[in-house]
Amino acid sequence: MNSDALQAGRRQRVAVAGASGFIGTALLPRLAEQQAVLALTRSPARAATPASTAGVSWRHCDLFSSPDIEAALAGVDAAVYLVHSLAPSSRLTQARPRDMDLVLADNFARAAAANGLKQIVFVSGVMPRSFRFSPLLWSRREVEMVLGSRGTPLTALRASLVVGPGGTGPGLLLDLVRRLPVLALPPSARSLTRPIALADLVRAILHCLDHPESYIGPFDIGGAQALSYEQMLRDTARVLGLKRAFLRLPFMPNALASATARLVSGAPPQMVGAIVESLPQDTVMRDNPLQQVIQPEAMGFADALAASIDPCTKRLKPNPRARIREADTSVMREQSLVRSIQRVLLPPGQDAAWVAGNYFRWLGECCWPLVRSRVDARHNVEVWTRILPVKLLVLSHQPTASTAERQIYAISGGLLAKLQSPGRPRFEFQTLLDGRYTMTAIHDYAPALPWYVYIVTQAVGHLLVMRRYQARLAWLASSSKFKSMML
Repeated sequence: MNSDALQAGRRQRVAVAGASGFIGTALLPRLAEQQAVLALTRSPARAATPASTAGVSWRHCDLFSSPDIEAALAGVDAAVYLVHSLAPSSRLTQARPRDMDLVLADNFARAAAANGLKQIVFVSGVMPRSFRFSPLLWSRREVEMVLGSRGTPLTALRASLVVGPGGTGPGLLLDLVRRLPVLALPPSARSLTRPIALADLVRAILHCLDHPESYIGPFDIGGAQALSYEQMLRDTARVLGLKRAFLRLPFMPNALASATARLVSGAPPQMVGAIVESLPQDTVMRDNPLQQVIQPEAMGFADALAASIDPCTKRLKPNPRARIREADTSVMREQSLVRSIQRVLLPPGQDAAWVAGNYFRWLGECCWPLVRSRVDARHNVEVWTRILPVKLLVLSHQPTASTAERQIYAISGGLLAKLQSPGRPRFEFQTLLDGRYTMTAIHDYAPALPWYVYIVTQAVGHLLVMRRYQARLAWLASSSKFKSMML
């Protein structure tokens, strides 16, 4: 337990972000035995459900909103961060999951630093020793860097496949073995990894929270044995009592393996693609004190898988989030909000304030002869049509909430904005990783156009404009002419 909490004679207060997922659901009851737990969730349906575990209080928190997170973490001693962006957060999302992950992680890191948290525990992925990072693993590495960039001590638990009820990876293995009599395996399926049982991962998290001073930094953790994905498929067939043939191929593109797995499993494409792309390549766990703590009681893969399967249906026990997903989807559809996030390279020596001013002045040039933009002395922005005197959008600069690293504009008017809507529609520019990137983000935007008209017109137009601006800043960042073009 945190030493300050011990001296005060109270239990430590721990926030769990992403508490409604399969790791968070397994962690909460164990954590509540020792600490006071605040479960943070983006799901309105889950937050409205009465808590079923004593010592756990649920709170709906928009993790894309810095004020929401900062308020939620008030009075918290430590946090467990289990958030990822593979699941949708709005009716339309124009963003790669890895870019959304960076925004969420930076918001959380800022709020943790503002509230003086003593520790963040993050479940990451085992990093290969080579330079061949899959997009999923590199995204996890970026999130590690962002979470640790604001001064709060970070514990990164780098785990491989987590085996437990509702896990996407184990579910994919089960679907493949159940539905395919012959399994064609790419060469990467023979590389070794070290899957970990969900129960062992929970033990590792609890141990780190109990000894925060001893576990700062990255720690590779795994289960009882190292084995290949091929061996995991064979063990899966044995657990299910099925006979399967395995065909080793000398070459198999990841795209083909991903398409096959997606077709067979019916899982969301982005999840299947991420898993297939992260098939282990030269992944070797580094021994460390935390692994030595969990190793003696660690479960093997087959035992962990068997414990995760419903004995009646022979299927993986459902993900705890599955029962609330339909309600959340219904809310997102009713609200009809838009989120759009793009990552741009930051030219040397500049910040978010520069990017915001540069973007809004450039917008009229980019969209000539259709629209023009105007920025006043207070940095408020108006976007007009050039052909007719029609004001399309009004963005009001929020000076008290803005800094050099973060510029916030409320979407406050214009023909294209529906103002009577849920959420706080805004345009944000957010610099992170010591100025390496600026994230340009629209949050909670409610279009005034009919939804399906918006999808094929304004939404497409915005994405094309942002692609051009990404290219512009990439050129400026690498151009020797940049200094002469500073605005």
